[in-house]
Amino acid sequence: MELWNVYEFVMSRERRKSERYPTPSIPVQLADIDGELIDLSLHGAAVVHRSPLKAGLPCTLVFPSYGGIYIPCQVLRSIVQVRRGKKGPEYVFRSAITFLPMNIAQEEPLHEFLGLQITRLRRAEATA
Repeated sequence: MELWNVYEFVMSRERRKSERYPTPSIPVQLADIDGELIDLSLHGAAVVHRSPLKAGLPCTLVFPSYGGIYIPCQVLRSIVQVRRGKKGPEYVFRSAITFLPMNIAQEEPLHEFLGLQITRLRRAEATA
């Protein structure tokens, strides 16, 4: 790997506030748009969805199947990606979001959920 590429990789990793974990497809809603969570950290997430979202948009990330956890967030970026599946290519949007400051009542269910997910992912990695 060239020195510049190594530098870019290290710098991009250092910008993150916390470790990211790829997740199994978890149904979520982002700004009233159905999507799926594909990666998660203590400070943000990545969501795949079918409708565009504008960078800078403040919104709410909702986990409907986990007791309706509501997390205030902001879209950092949203790009178009092509998914290749059995039915052919599908165009989706991948949005990176950052969690906004929350009150204690909002933080507790999020931290509990994150703890459960991270524990599951670490177990899956250990058995793989």
